[in-house]
Amino acid sequence: MDEYRDEQARELPELEAMKDYMEDIPIPSGIDATIWSGINAGRQRRRRRVFSRMAAYTACLLLVVSVASVRFSPEVAAYVGEIPGLKPLVELIHYDKGLELAIDNDFMQPVALSEEQDGIKMTIDGIIADESRIIVFYTLENVDGQKSVVNLQKVELPNNKDVSISHGFSAYNDDWKSIQGTIDFYPNDAGEFPDTLNLKIGINKVTETATKNTEWNFSIPVDKTKFEGMRENYVINQTVMVEGQQITFGKMTVHPTRIELEVTYDAANTKNLFYFDDLRLEDEKGETFGTISNGVTGSNISENSQLLYFQSNYFRKPEHLYLKASSIRALDKDKLEVKVDLDRKQLLARPDSLLTIKDVSASDEEGQNWIVFGLENEDPLDKARAYSLFNMSYKDASGQSFNSDRTGSSGDEYRFYIPKGKYQSPLTLFIQDYPTRIYGDIDIKIK
Repeated sequence: MDEYRDEQARELPELEAMKDYMEDIPIPSGIDATIWSGINAGRQRRRRRVFSRMAAYTACLLLVVSVASVRFSPEVAAYVGEIPGLKPLVELIHYDKGLELAIDNDFMQPVALSEEQDGIKMTIDGIIADESRIIVFYTLENVDGQKSVVNLQKVELPNNKDVSISHGFSAYNDDWKSIQGTIDFYPNDAGEFPDTLNLKIGINKVTETATKNTEWNFSIPVDKTKFEGMRENYVINQTVMVEGQQITFGKMTVHPTRIELEVTYDAANTKNLFYFDDLRLEDEKGETFGTISNGVTGSNISENSQLLYFQSNYFRKPEHLYLKASSIRALDKDKLEVKVDLDRKQLLARPDSLLTIKDVSASDEEGQNWIVFGLENEDPLDKARAYSLFNMSYKDASGQSFNSDRTGSSGDEYRFYIPKGKYQSPLTLFIQDYPTRIYGDIDIKIK
C-alpha cells in the first residue's frame, strides 16, 4: 500500500492536495450532492487538445479508484471471493472501515444488471443499503476498444425529490479498458428510499473525431428486509467549551453504512467553527472510527447545526464508546470576508498576513478570470492538505451576487475562478475554511 502511494505521489504530485480538498466539504441535505470540487481543482491548467485537457481530470479520478490496490481482512476477502467480479468493486470502499464491516457481514445485495451502448457496457454490480444510505457499485467496460474519454456526467432519480445523490464527476484516459465506481444515495429529511431505484445515468464519450452523449436507464431493486430496523440511537446531549466556544453534541444514530451525529454551535460563539481535525469514536479496546473521509462528510440542519457522518461501528457492538477530539479549525466571525481590489491587485481585507494575493489574470479560453492567492501554512496538521478556502458565491461592490464554477489548489497556491464580466471592485469573497485552530480535549462517554 505504501509503495503504491509513493508511486502515485511521484507521478501525480498534486493529487493528495486535491483529495483533502474533496474530503473536507460538507454538503447540505436536500440537494444533489455531486462532488465537484476535486475535479474542479484538476482543471486549473487548461490544455488545447481534448485528450491532454482531460488527462488532468483523469488524475482526480485516480483518487477514487486508486484504493483498488489495498488488502482486505481474510473474512472480507473470503466473502468477496464468492461473488465473481465483485472483488475489484468492494475494494473501492477500503477507505471506510464501516463499509468493510458491512461487506464482512453479508450486507452486499448483488444486482448484475447490464446495458450496452455505443461500444460501452455498463453493469450495476450490486448495492450496500440501509435506511441512511445506498451505495451503488458499477462497472464500465470499453467493449469496442475505441480510444475515448468517458465522463459520468449526471445521475438522476426522475420524479423522486426525496433522495439526494452524490457521485464523482469522473473522466478517464483515452485507452481505458474497464472502470469501477460508486454512486451514493441519501434520503432527504423524513424521506425514505423507494423499493426500486429507477436510475437515469448520463454518459459523455469524447473521441478524436466526435462527442456523443448517451443515457442509461436501470431499475435497481432494493431489498429493505435486509436492513429493516437496523439502527441504534444514543441521546448524548452534552455541551463542551473549547477556548470559549460552546459546542453541543446531540443525538447519535448508528446505521450499518454510517453514523450520524448532531452537532450544534452556540450562536453567541465569537468564532466560526469549520471542521474538527480528529473527531472520532473510540471503544474500550482503543479501536477508532473516524469521520467519513471520501464523499459526503456532513450536511446542514440549520445555520448553527449540522450532521457529521462517521464510519460505522454497527457490526462491532462495543461495550463502551467515547467521543474524542483535540482541535478544531476556526476563525473569528469578523474575519470571514476577504475583499479583493481587482484593478490594483490588492487585498483590502483578509484574516491575517498568511493570506496574500499573487495575481488577477485575464480571461482564459473559456471566458474565465482567476484570482490567485497564496497561503503560507507550516502547521504539521496541514501537511499535504489543501483548503476549499472560499464559498463558491461572492459579490461585488454594488452588492450583486455571483457564483464561481471552479476553484483549485496546489501547494500554497489557491485559485478562485470568476466568470468573465464587468464587476464593481472590490469583490467580496467569503471564507469557508481556514488553517487557524482552537484546542481542547473533548472526551465524552456515550455508553
